[in-house]
Amino acid sequence: MKYEAILFDLDGTLLYTLEDLTDSINYMLDKYGFPTHSIDDVRRFVGNGLRKLVERALPEGPDYKHFEEFLKEFIEYYNCHNLIKTKPYDGVIETTEKLAALGMKMAIVTNKGQTASDSLIDDFFAPHITIVIGDDGIHKRKPDPEPIEIALQKLGIADKSKVLYIGDSEVDATTAENAGLDYILCTYGFRDMDVLQQFHPIAYVDSFDKILGII
Repeated sequence: MKYEAILFDLDGTLLYTLEDLTDSINYMLDKYGFPTHSIDDVRRFVGNGLRKLVERALPEGPDYKHFEEFLKEFIEYYNCHNLIKTKPYDGVIETTEKLAALGMKMAIVTNKGQTASDSLIDDFFAPHITIVIGDDGIHKRKPDPEPIEIALQKLGIADKSKVLYIGDSEVDATTAENAGLDYILCTYGFRDMDVLQQFHPIAYVDSFDKILGII
């Protein structure tokens, strides 16, 4: 195999999380008296972490006077309601199991909060993937390469030419480029091809299991 390690984005790449995110943000918006959003709206809002999602969902954005209170309550609500409709995309579980059997080192790098990320990795991916670098409020978030560097350190990988990154958005493409990694973009996720076509991955895939033929 060309690669020794694969880093995955989470939302839109491994897991379909859009409905739980939409339901959670709309619950909060309704509670605070704001108009709710369609699932397509929220699809465009996600990718840069929960704070950015809230900024984009609120009519006043970060200028809303109760923004921090809203954000804190939203995160707490979502952390308790993130497994209702969330599920792996077709082929994800089987493919990660095959990769593990091949000896591939794997980790998840996401802008999702660390608490929610830990919960989802335990429910869906352990023991084949046990390392997840989420938004802990300390290190920088994607597209900064810092979380990539943290993941590689935890995996014990120094040679970036042996690392493949897999994501579904412009944030992921920019992250991989900033980190100097080969990358694949999944076209079934949260972004349309008109957004993704401006980048230069080694491949686009319309189903997760196709990465087995690339590595």
